[in-house]
Amino acid sequence: MAARPVRILCDSCADLPLEMIAQRGIGRIPLMVSFGDEQFRDGVDITPDQFYDRVRREGIVPTTSQVTPAEYGPFFADAVADGSEAVYVGLSSGLSGSFQNARLTASEAAYGGRVHVVDTLGASVGLGLMVLHAADLADQGKSAAEIEADLCVYRSHICHIFTLDTLEFARKSGRVTRFSAIAAGVLDIKPILNIDMEGRLIPFDKVRGRKRAINRLFDEMERLGANPAGQRVGVNHAQDPAMAAEMAERFRTQYGAAEVIVGPIGPTIGSHVGPGCVSIFFEGPANRGY
Repeated sequence: MAARPVRILCDSCADLPLEMIAQRGIGRIPLMVSFGDEQFRDGVDITPDQFYDRVRREGIVPTTSQVTPAEYGPFFADAVADGSEAVYVGLSSGLSGSFQNARLTASEAAYGGRVHVVDTLGASVGLGLMVLHAADLADQGKSAAEIEADLCVYRSHICHIFTLDTLEFARKSGRVTRFSAIAAGVLDIKPILNIDMEGRLIPFDKVRGRKRAINRLFDEMERLGANPAGQRVGVNHAQDPAMAAEMAERFRTQYGAAEVIVGPIGPTIGSHVGPGCVSIFFEGPANRGY
């Protein structure tokens, strides 16, 4: 009897287009976003546009919550109910406690070691690229253990470079002071950030003006010595599809990328970066060059 294909699972923070997830047969579990006492499942009860429209209208920063073991249980059980194996490719443990809950749940005897949990140390479409890579390996007939081992190498090469349009969300989450946020707004300062090899969001530069910030993302990619030619790369945006389309075209024409995954930044990640954030993701040197 032929082995059943390995099921690939992820969470809503992969920020991949929902039609792509469905087409590839990838299981997806949502994190929760709250506006006061109202709770919404990321990408299920609220879309990115609905989320950002409400944020702009109400001027508040929502809160987020991790996936609980009680929620992971049925999700994992369904994935392996037919006796197959599964690989869960999850949001960085440096950004959320969801990964620890996933690992705790997968270790339960009921799953018989058939659910493999991978900490991507990544987020958004950077996480999404790892999910798609895992799906490619599953399509090639790789076992869950082989996919897990491959991802633990691949994740060290996936670079995440962001720029924020506003520091207001970072201020409200306690990451910067009110004075710094006001000064940045007055001076049109745009911070440049990456995700380090501990899976944490780290600011490493700042420039004045959005156009310079976009150019700085690609300059950093070149500084790292990454070559996107022939690669699958990623671009995402927090309600700025025109800029994302421009950046995707730049990847194709200037750098020769083979495939550009463009996705909206969903409500969970959007709660921390705010409207106007744009990002690029690509395969670079080991340990992301840092």
